Amino acid sequence: MFTEPLTLPESRVKQSLSPDGRAAAKSMVDAARFFHSRGWLMGTCGNLSVQLHRVPQRILVTPSGKDKSRLQPEDFLLVDERGQTLDRSGKASEELTVHQEIYRLTEASAVFHVHSISNNLASRLWLDAGQVVLEGIEMIKGLAGKTLHDRVHLPIVANSQDMRSLADSVAAGVSPECPAVLVYQHGIYVWGQNAETARRHVEIFEFLLEYAVKLHGFGLSSSDNQGRGIV
Repeated sequence: MFTEPLTLPESRVKQSLSPDGRAAAKSMVDAARFFHSRGWLMGTCGNLSVQLHRVPQRILVTPSGKDKSRLQPEDFLLVDERGQTLDRSGKASEELTVHQEIYRLTEASAVFHVHSISNNLASRLWLDAGQVVLEGIEMIKGLAGKTLHDRVHLPIVANSQDMRSLADSVAAGVSPECPAVLVYQHGIYVWGQNAETARRHVEIFEFLLEYAVKLHGFGLSSSDNQGRGIV
């Protein structure tokens, strides 16, 4: 269950949300604005969610069609396992089904999905390999449970405009070894034990993918150093 401290004024959120829900909404607003400032959540693209309860499932998720730079805590929708809103009317993100698959397959309590130039380029550059391999990069240590000596295999999966097909595609790439899946020319789904961890993982993967793409432009690889220079 989400356990971040409550920092939202009571007047800014619906009374139907628990303290955990209000804290989750505040964390996602902060994350969305930061991601937008970095060019990772432009316009109405991307989506964020926090799973407040696993059974019965309760997910707080971004609404469909909302500019992520202008989100307010009260904009988030509380939905059940069927994707039905519980606190008020509104349409949840169309990609909620993908989030639910990630929650089903992992111990995550937060799933963030962003689009960036770097993650789209990486998905195209390494599509044939089916993954982006990263190693020997200091920022890998920012991923939960990883050390500088770990090799990260970020899977690349097919995109689809059918949300059930997209959810199945992402689910096929989910692994306990990597808290993210990259969707071909679409974006990256990243998760964590809570909203702060998911936010950190987004930042780390975006750094790693930008680095990998730039290395490729120099004719170098992000996975060929075999640990050289590491002591």
